[in-house]
Amino acid sequence: MIYRLPTDELRQVFLSLPVSVCLLDREARYIAANRKYADLCNTGTDGFFGKSMLDFCPADLVAKARRDFELFDSGKTIPDREIVFAGRTLLVAVNPIARDDDTSVCAIAVALTDISKQKKLETALAIANDNLFAAYKEIRVFAETDTLTRLVNRYGLEKFFEREIRRCRREQHPIAVAIVDVDCFKPYNDRYGHVAGDESLKAIADAIQSAVRRPGDCAARYGGDEFVVVLPNTTLTGAEHVGRTIQRAIADLAIGHADGPFTRLTVSIGLAGLTTIPRDLPPVSIRDCLLRSADKALYAAKDGGRNGLVVWTDKL
Repeated sequence: MIYRLPTDELRQVFLSLPVSVCLLDREARYIAANRKYADLCNTGTDGFFGKSMLDFCPADLVAKARRDFELFDSGKTIPDREIVFAGRTLLVAVNPIARDDDTSVCAIAVALTDISKQKKLETALAIANDNLFAAYKEIRVFAETDTLTRLVNRYGLEKFFEREIRRCRREQHPIAVAIVDVDCFKPYNDRYGHVAGDESLKAIADAIQSAVRRPGDCAARYGGDEFVVVLPNTTLTGAEHVGRTIQRAIADLAIGHADGPFTRLTVSIGLAGLTTIPRDLPPVSIRDCLLRSADKALYAAKDGGRNGLVVWTDKL
């Protein structure tokens, strides 16, 4: 047996629903509204019947209600949507009410759930996530930056190098690397002191960075007075040009070095590169092989009297 509520009890249930509900006819006039909806509109429940929705709502919401009838008439369903009304964010659910013969929609039932607190929480969470992401980026930059020279540090360099090896191999581009070492830097530190030594390293780092002009290249402090420059999409000829530019930029600094062979600070550079990157070796192995080859070239430049540049041409 199915128990049917009397009409008065049904009305009380409708009036007491925990969400705002109203019924609208095809002219966007109110058929009924419950207490929550009346509170939303700052009026009583008896003040709605027969009145236009325009008496209580903005014109754009009325236009949406009329559009809802058109959509239901064409057989479409209406997904829930969010609106802002009376200073609150509301989730709107609209359902059709058909005539007894089920041939046309005579009214719509509109249920509005206040989700203002949820939206505030979502906004606060989004802001917190943005702040967290920004903090993570700062931490990552800090973790990959040399504190003295502000160049990329060794950890950041190794990550960059491996990533670019993968990309250049995939796109069939060359890659080159230069190791830049300050000549006779220990005697310079011994004579002028570590403070002057640090200032000179910062100036040299700036000169190297100024010579590495493309955004896709990477200049890093590898340790002590040694720097590494990674040049993706660059042949050895192009890398040699960058190396010579670095030497000129450092020469222009004219940092005096009374105990050096050239009376000023100079650098020796070793270069290595690959036109075609092997596919049968992992990126870390290719990185290490290129660095070893560049290091051999650097020692050759040192053995040749310093302040020179040598290109290592051995294959991997």
